[in-house]
Amino acid sequence: MHVPIALRGPLAVPFRLFGIKPSRMNPNICTLCETLFEVVMKRKAIEIEATILFADIRNYTTVAQAVDAAELSRLLNFFYDECATAVWAHDGLLNKAIGDSILAIFNFPLKHASHTQRALAAAQDIRERCNEHCKRELARHGLDAAELGVGVGIDCGTLTFGEFGTTHTELTAIGQVVNRAARLQSVAAPGEILISEAASQALGNAAVPLVRREVLLKGYVGPQIAHVC
Repeated sequence: MHVPIALRGPLAVPFRLFGIKPSRMNPNICTLCETLFEVVMKRKAIEIEATILFADIRNYTTVAQAVDAAELSRLLNFFYDECATAVWAHDGLLNKAIGDSILAIFNFPLKHASHTQRALAAAQDIRERCNEHCKRELARHGLDAAELGVGVGIDCGTLTFGEFGTTHTELTAIGQVVNRAARLQSVAAPGEILISEAASQALGNAAVPLVRREVLLKGYVGPQIAHVC
């Protein structure tokens, strides 16, 4: 897993012949990282320490009713591209694009002690890249700018990453950390980044102003502590 592999240029040609190429989840790693769980690690899934980021276009359904299919496709393409650029810039893995949301993983397979800080930096980049564009799109259609933006949820801890399924296999992350990040994202307002208590502690003394808030998350009993960036 640590053998250098040329991903670009003439040296990449021999690797391409064997189907080894840049990963679609992060072009700075190769597809071997997606397929060798069973061969190298002798199992299909492993436990890792990581930070999960979910980002979602707020009020997407409302916007979808106001614009035609071509413009909606352009909006989604813009969102996916900007999210990918931000995630990859901070060595994250863009694991999934699900409708109007994305799932990113930090600290696997590229390891960084500051993976939560990297996830937050990526979230801030996504917010900066997307929110102004969303406002311009709304203005073109006479919609309230407050209706559209990006909401983000972040959590960190131990989760399971690997290949799941038999007839249809999928490489993804599962666990409480993934669920909590998704729930935080679901209650984030346009332009908000909601960070779990665990992720807030992992950030430590990072120079990022956070506001403590109690939120109600689906599937959780009672209010949960979140921090707003």
